Amino acid sequence: MENTSARFVPSIRLAQYDVINKNGDDMGQVQTFVIDMHEGLVAFVLVSFGGFLGISDKWFALPWSALKWNPETMKFILDMPELVLKDAPGMDKEKWLADIDKWRKEEDLALIDSYYANHGYETYQGIVRLMAIKRGHHAVEAKYEVNNDKAGEFRFKLIAPNGEAIAISQGYNSKAGALGGIESVRENSSTVVIDDRTV
Repeated sequence: MENTSARFVPSIRLAQYDVINKNGDDMGQVQTFVIDMHEGLVAFVLVSFGGFLGISDKWFALPWSALKWNPETMKFILDMPELVLKDAPGMDKEKWLADIDKWRKEEDLALIDSYYANHGYETYQGIVRLMAIKRGHHAVEAKYEVNNDKAGEFRFKLIAPNGEAIAISQGYNSKAGALGGIESVRENSSTVVIDDRTV
């Protein structure tokens, strides 16, 4: 089935973008997209629910994937039970901006996760981790250090994140030999078995 959803939707026209359910009933209106500037993702969408829900004192943070854009009606479709929405945690519509300005640390992602979990979606932290893996933006957990020993040979060390050397190679006559040793370790380490000869 061909995907008819528009790929690019300008946020400056959000005032036009209403939210309806799959039956076409008016539910509310998208207020803004909240962007994670570290990850380049839409962290969540803030929606105000009036319409037949009659929730006017709070705005709700919904996962981006919860909304489907209908280019024919120029409206977002939200397929979510009314009871789920009414029981979900909301954000004070007068204080939400000050609240999210305080979210600066990685552990603050757990606050976003609470909104995702209440709506039955994959956690935001899980989405961030998946995107980091896809982009190759993962933290370096260890490193190989190449140096000369007192005898003039080249050796490499496997250094743990805490700075401790957890493996030291044999001596090589050339730097190229040491670098080749590193590549050999990389290629074979995923299939290496433990040969415990102490038993």
